[in-house]
Amino acid sequence: MKEDNDLLLVQTMWSITDALHSAATSADGLTACLMYLCDQLPCEQGTVWLRDEANGILCAIGERGSSGLAGLCLGEQEGAAGQAIRTGEMLYLEPGADRSVLSPNEQEAGLPEGALLWVPLRTRRGSFGCLQLGTSERPFSPDELKLCRRCAAIIALDLEDKGVDALPGMAKKTIMSLRNVSKDYSNGGKTVRVLNGVSLDIYENEFLVILGESGCGKSTLLNIIGCMIAPTEGTILVDGKDFSKPTEEEMTEFRRSAIGFVFQAYNLMPTLTALENIRFISETSDRPMNEEEALAMVGLSERGDHFPSMLSGGQQQRIAIARALAKSPRMILADEPTAALDADTGREVLMVLQNAVKEQGTTLIMVTHNAEIARIANRVIHVRNGKIAEVRINPVPLPASELSW
Repeated sequence: MKEDNDLLLVQTMWSITDALHSAATSADGLTACLMYLCDQLPCEQGTVWLRDEANGILCAIGERGSSGLAGLCLGEQEGAAGQAIRTGEMLYLEPGADRSVLSPNEQEAGLPEGALLWVPLRTRRGSFGCLQLGTSERPFSPDELKLCRRCAAIIALDLEDKGVDALPGMAKKTIMSLRNVSKDYSNGGKTVRVLNGVSLDIYENEFLVILGESGCGKSTLLNIIGCMIAPTEGTILVDGKDFSKPTEEEMTEFRRSAIGFVFQAYNLMPTLTALENIRFISETSDRPMNEEEALAMVGLSERGDHFPSMLSGGQQQRIAIARALAKSPRMILADEPTAALDADTGREVLMVLQNAVKEQGTTLIMVTHNAEIARIANRVIHVRNGKIAEVRINPVPLPASELSW
């Protein structure tokens, strides 16, 4: 029996090392390690927590199962994850144990009723994260606890060699927080739940991609973020203030003052020139950008007096982006902005959007089914069947010019 356990340990450690070395990013490698451990134990739930030291938060960057933790952040000292990272000691709750150590966000998540385990990822400088694992009923065996502890040590040593000891690229301020947000629609007398218990934080000056297949709920999520529709259930905070049940007037004001929209259809007014299309929207803003400046940002200064019919599809989409930028919005929401474009034109449009985040400090939230586009984002939210299934961090996003599909 001991030989079997030793063999499993060696095989697992080799697999963990291979996952870290073959992954494109450290975040991908950590998520792959989590998935492998969950398969070996086995566990129904798992989460990777990483510490963002600069901003004093812990971020859930990957998840196995659907606990509702993916996409959330905790205070650095908060909850069971915070305790494990702060102390550098493994925290284990057996089935039926007191769960008061959990923070409110952790308590509200759909964690298994059985055993829960937090294993710190600790280097000589301290802990930079932890792996959270959970089972439905049974406790973890002593050999499983030993396996987790040793695998965490291998992960930490490997990443320490690469100089990774904190979560890079996270925004400094939370603009909007969604907690357990759901959306129902009526269809033929039946209620259909399109979005189911989504929790997500949106940060200042980040490029966030919401990725998923058609019908998964990603556009519904975008519409709720943009106050196009209100949720059926859940809590929404904007700058820390409750915005869960806004009136129509409040939703209209929020869209006017804070949101710029870019859609698959360009929605330009055919009887107005490019500059007039931009001006028509910028005049609704309290702090508009000069129309010529917005046009220059998308590289179309010489096209200001052209009507939409005189422009290519890519040029029309760039005018639509300039129109959104001219409002100086806090967030730009883009729903499949390249779906109607060829690859070369789509890259040009994505380069404009990526530059807007860098130059204007705007938060960009883009919905797409194209997984290649996700490589240029700071964070990628995978939506499946109305839920957030996974969150990935891109520490070094790819320049849009290098995309291919």
